[in-house]
Amino acid sequence: MRTRWIAIVIGLVSVMGNCQAGELRFVTEDFPPFTYASPTDPDGAAGPLVEIVAAVCARLHTDCPVQLLPWRRALAEAEDGAAQGIFTVIRSPDRERALYLTRELVTSRYGVYARSTNRLVYHRPENLAGRTVAVYGPSGTSFVLGQQLTAVDNVTVSLVANNRRLLRMLAAGRFGEQGIAVVNQDVAWHLIDQERIADIHETGVMQPVSYAIGFSRASVSEAEFDQFNAALEALIADRSVTAILKRHGLEPAF
Repeated sequence: MRTRWIAIVIGLVSVMGNCQAGELRFVTEDFPPFTYASPTDPDGAAGPLVEIVAAVCARLHTDCPVQLLPWRRALAEAEDGAAQGIFTVIRSPDRERALYLTRELVTSRYGVYARSTNRLVYHRPENLAGRTVAVYGPSGTSFVLGQQLTAVDNVTVSLVANNRRLLRMLAAGRFGEQGIAVVNQDVAWHLIDQERIADIHETGVMQPVSYAIGFSRASVSEAEFDQFNAALEALIADRSVTAILKRHGLEPAF
């Protein structure tokens, strides 16, 4: 398999010269530990997904700047073609209509979080009936939460602009004594530690989630996507992608 993907990459690079001379612009969001602001570039991004994109682009001899933006703006730029690539993306009908998606690269879980005084033990969506549920959104997380709550009555969903603010609001009791938050587990643990947020605990896990890299159907041809994807698969085959994720304490999805 490794030899096959390397052969594909060599063939594509020799046939398609446009990526060697061109540029693929990527956008992402502040979503630590997956992506976060670069310590050296105020407009740039860092993190394991940025490193994976950089490794693929180095193999293709393509310049791939990555800009950190609010998620709604990042998604709008990818959908209308102003940006060629975007991450982190979950697989959904809306995303696949606008984007070509790589295979899922990193996996995590959606956790359910509450204040220490809240005795909720989460097992199933019905446990959230009668509560305020806070979630970062609009986002993949809020999309999944909406699916989970389809058959649950008397739930108030509160959308918050980013996960840092969401967890601080939860700790401050802004969603009520019985309020809870649904957050990516790796993001929650990272921010609780980094921001020193006290009096929050995990009450259960809602479901697994995995993330891919998306490419704009409006500004990237299928052949260009296939070229990037083949180089990515070669880096998966030689375990370079696994090494990047493991170095950041994250779990590969493959």
